[in-house]
Amino acid sequence: MARDAATLNGDAPNDAPALPHRVTIVGHGVPTSFEITVDGTIEAADATGTAVVSEHAAEGAIEAGTARFRFSGDMANARVLDRSEPQSPTIHVEYGAH
Repeated sequence: MARDAATLNGDAPNDAPALPHRVTIVGHGVPTSFEITVDGTIEAADATGTAVVSEHAAEGAIEAGTARFRFSGDMANARVLDRSEPQSPTIHVEYGAH
């Protein structure tokens, strides 16, 4: 018995997002560099970011505002460089934040 070829519906919803986690860096008025490394994949979540993003890492600088990234896997490292207490950026990690 012959079967029809399977077709993929491109409009079908995907219940499991490819990058289910989110990390947000909040600047507090002092220029600061940051590095984030994950054991999965990471990408910028907002188009206004000035970070350099590779498959497993993101690095950039922030003074004020926020920089957001979505990622899969686990957070391996989050590092703030040039920090000046108490003005250093705040890093928020949300697992499963769709």
